Amino acid sequence: MTLPTPLTIVWKAMNGMSDRNGLEFSGYIAFTILLALFPFLIFLVSVAGFFGQTRIGEEFVATMSLFAPRDMIATLQPAILQVIQNRSGRLLTIGLLFALFSAASGVSALRLALNMSYGAIETRSYLLQKLEDILIVLVGTVVMIIASAAIILGPWIWKVVAWFVFVDSADTRWWHLARYGFTLVILGASVVALHRILPNARLTIAQILPGALTTTILWVVAATLLTVYFGEFNNYASTYGDLGGVIVTLMFFYVSAIIFIFGGEVNAALLVHAKGLTPTPNPELRSSTPQSA
Repeated sequence: MTLPTPLTIVWKAMNGMSDRNGLEFSGYIAFTILLALFPFLIFLVSVAGFFGQTRIGEEFVATMSLFAPRDMIATLQPAILQVIQNRSGRLLTIGLLFALFSAASGVSALRLALNMSYGAIETRSYLLQKLEDILIVLVGTVVMIIASAAIILGPWIWKVVAWFVFVDSADTRWWHLARYGFTLVILGASVVALHRILPNARLTIAQILPGALTTTILWVVAATLLTVYFGEFNNYASTYGDLGGVIVTLMFFYVSAIIFIFGGEVNAALLVHAKGLTPTPNPELRSSTPQSA
């Protein structure tokens, strides 16, 4: 029996993850991102606080709470709030050096994952890759600060819009919905940018969009389910004690990494399906064009 094309693509993407040990590699990405997260957040909040925008850090935490499990936010929030209250030039300098190095390692892990999915062999120099990683971290920091600042101005903008459309400005449901949607747009655009820049393959936006949309949608669904699961059906604190929040955070990143890799595999499967290429499970034998799905 021949499966419909969407199911065929999903099956090929799952098979591609199996061939390239995607689940195992997701654990490496989760661990790397966890190591990079705290110094990166410290750097982000320190930069915002250095310019007197302390609410940006608080708004960033509030935005994360829309999607992330409660235990994860409870783990991250104290460290972030401490930085907001005790920022200094020295902290900014130390955070800059350490965060750039740590976060660049996280970006490198994402690059390796996409290269594996797309069957691309990395030919760029190590120095060029690191400079690219650092640039992505810096641009990401600026984008997050601007996005958080825009969210801070959201209630004021809503009041102006409500006045023009003759609705009650006290009804903030539409604003909260817009805030949720704005965050998803930023997330989706970030995924597209990573697929466009990181892998050593020339991909068009049209070739990237299916996997990027898949990643964004699945991530929202997974984040919601994990939040319900950790909040209602499992208490990691009773098993891991004070490390419960760290375990939840690591699990959240692990699932997110799986979804990120799956998005790349979906794109690779679509390319293979369109070009009729022969799957090659051994990543050492792949060329600079997708050879498997």
